Amino acid sequence: MTKKYLPGIQIRIGQADSLRVQEWIYEIDWQILSKQFEKRKSVLAFDMQPPDGGIFPRFHRLDKLPTERGRFRPHYGDTGGGFEYHIRSLPQGTQIIGHSRAAEFYKITPPPLEILLENKVDVEVFQEPNKWGGLLYPPDNRFTEGENIFGFYGDFFKNFHAWEWYSEDTEPFEFEFVPMSMGCLIRVLHIESNTLLDLTKDVDW
Repeated sequence: MTKKYLPGIQIRIGQADSLRVQEWIYEIDWQILSKQFEKRKSVLAFDMQPPDGGIFPRFHRLDKLPTERGRFRPHYGDTGGGFEYHIRSLPQGTQIIGHSRAAEFYKITPPPLEILLENKVDVEVFQEPNKWGGLLYPPDNRFTEGENIFGFYGDFFKNFHAWEWYSEDTEPFEFEFVPMSMGCLIRVLHIESNTLLDLTKDVDW
């Protein structure tokens, strides 16, 4: 199959840094479950490794706080979310800062997440035909083993390109990604003017 490159924004996160993000998510998940057990005798959570071998998470009622991180995750509402990734292109690489709205809601102090990738933000994406539909993200914050990608192309990039603050240089911008169970919120901040472009505001998830 011939590789097809399209204009867009792409941030490639390598295996080691993906593992750091994953461990950050798992620790916040675990702290939230622990907080829920302070008020309840049992907690409804998602089992990310269903015993029947299914690929989709299943609801599971926990009677005690699990010792392992990662298998059981809190229910973050019908659309998921709870985690934000703020990405900036810097002269020395690409900065990723994680933020957890879920931690704020449950009044816990999450561990910090700040990563500096050696690679820069790409201004084109490799597209496998009919796979992504214009958005690149780990669904519902399920970072896979190996490389993970944030980005956008197609109509989303066209809207960004038509923006009055658009520039081929990515350093003037901060890209924000909020993965959900269905879809991903994407916003672009023009840092100097403090002007925000919401690329997904009209998408009906």
